[in-house]
Amino acid sequence: MLIYTSGFKQFNDNDETFIMNWDDLKYFIAVCKNGSIRSAAIELKVNHATVSRRINKFEQSLCKRLFERTNSGYVCTKFGEEIYQEAIALENIMGSVSRIAENKNDALSGEIRITLIDLLAEDLLMPIFAEFCRLYPNIELNIIDSTKTFNLANREADIAFRVCNKPPEHLIARKLARLHRSCYMAKSNLSKLRNKGWLEQQNWIGWNDKMRKPVGQIAKDYPRFKSKHKILSAQLQLHACKNGLGIAVIPCFYADKNPDLVRIPPYTSEPKHNFWLLYHPDSRNNAKIQQFIKFMLNKISELKPLMEGNEFDRSLFK
Repeated sequence: MLIYTSGFKQFNDNDETFIMNWDDLKYFIAVCKNGSIRSAAIELKVNHATVSRRINKFEQSLCKRLFERTNSGYVCTKFGEEIYQEAIALENIMGSVSRIAENKNDALSGEIRITLIDLLAEDLLMPIFAEFCRLYPNIELNIIDSTKTFNLANREADIAFRVCNKPPEHLIARKLARLHRSCYMAKSNLSKLRNKGWLEQQNWIGWNDKMRKPVGQIAKDYPRFKSKHKILSAQLQLHACKNGLGIAVIPCFYADKNPDLVRIPPYTSEPKHNFWLLYHPDSRNNAKIQQFIKFMLNKISELKPLMEGNEFDRSLFK
């Protein structure tokens, strides 16, 4: 049974009582989530030796092992998993209390934590972030570029921009656009399109062994392309494409504004994923977060044609 008192947790097992500080649980949770001491240390912004020492001390206080140390990382024992489930529940409660307290502040000042992948941040959203900060100089943005799904319930982030088809039901979701993708080649090869049979001899730039070619309508439009090269990063695919390594499938918002790329015939695009802005219901009364959301929704609506593949230079193909 777990009993919470004055910021400490009291764990009773076989009539022995252990007093645990919340800081011990923070280190423990970080290792559980990351699977290693080093990654947990990066998240907590401390030395990895500090994390290791706190975990060892925590285990000693409980007289039980919380982790199995393996070559691939730290794996929870059965006992550790039980503690983790309780610790996550406590973390969510403390996050909720913190959000409620913070949301009583109506000032347009302080920090907003934003999580998104860097592909979205670079040219699409960063200019909008910069404009917002010029209008509201007392608000500081903490922009976390990561593919990790941050937990908005325990305040790992305030706002999440995510690309998915169905957002979590416990969050408030505002759909921004249906992201399209299309096929691109180096603009320097544009004149070669007039050469009969040239396009059919080109190759796809693949992603990995399991994804060498695209699927869907795009694949049907170009059945003769073979696959060559493997590049997982969309940023690197774009650079490989503009340097002539092959034909790449790239999000329209990322490629249509690049001066070194052009679409290939028949110039069509196809929808791939939905683009969402997500936030926790507890933030509905937070002035700075709501002002940020209102601003972003208004500005991103202007970019919807670009994101949905309806804004590219057709004059190049006349």
